[in-house]
Formats: sequence, structure tokens, C-alpha cells
Amino acid sequence: MYQYWRACAAGRWAPAWKDIDLLSMPPPLMPYVLVCDVTPEGEFVYRYWGRGHTAYHAMDYTGKAISSMQPSWVRDLLTHQYMRVMETREPRVFATRYEKIAEPQYSLRMPLSNDGVRVTGFLGFAERRGVAEELRRWVVAQRMKSVKV
Repeated sequence: MYQYWRACAAGRWAPAWKDIDLLSMPPPLMPYVLVCDVTPEGEFVYRYWGRGHTAYHAMDYTGKAISSMQPSWVRDLLTHQYMRVMETREPRVFATRYEKIAEPQYSLRMPLSNDGVRVTGFLGFAERRGVAEELRRWVVAQRMKSVKV
């Protein structure tokens, strides 16, 4: 994914959304790809939410804002990651450790810039193979805890 992002950037600090061709990515990666836009108001909205993420979060966030995500810790975690990429204007890898899950979850977040000045979006990748079923069960359990009254 990082190599693909660099090739799309073609020497610039970040590629524009128009430089990204999701259909040219290797099919096994697609379920774990995310594309997020930054709105003029500073909100993060998912343009593309890979089906692999839907399976683990039990929700498709395509077209939805991060502010609508539940539970709140997921929203806070993703907001932190995207803000960090906006601050540095560089790709970042994040390792997230979950309670009772041995392996950390690694997420790659890479900036997109439609104007060559500001971060206007993100191309992301979070592979869930290896911890997939255990992580899915954990996320669903956490989600259920957050909705109980």
C-alpha cells in the first residue's frame, strides 16, 4: 500500500484523490482499504470503507462521518490517527493493542492532497488477517457494551 501511495504521489509529498485508482490495487487488499475525506468544516467522512472493516465493525461507514461512529473510543482513536497525519503531512503506521488480544493491529494512514498544500483526505489500510476472528469478536462485544442502557 505504501509503495502504491508513493507511486501515485509521483515525487510530491502526497497524491491527490484523482491520482488514486482503487481498481488497480491488488484485490486481496481491497477489503482492508479506507479512503477518508476531510470536509471544509474539518470533519472526516469515509469515501470508501472496505468490506473487511464492515465485517469487524458490524457497520458500513461509507459516506458517514467519524463523528457518528460508536463506540466513542473507536471515533477517538481514528480521529487521533488522522489528526496526527494532518499535523505531520506524512504517512504513519499505528499499532493498536486491544485488551485480551495478543497481537497488535497495525494501521497505515497516508495523506492525500487535492491542492498540494493541505491534507484533504487519507488513504488507509488496516489488515486484519491473523487476528481477524478474535478482533471481530472483541469489537462486537465492545460495541454491544456501549449500546446497553
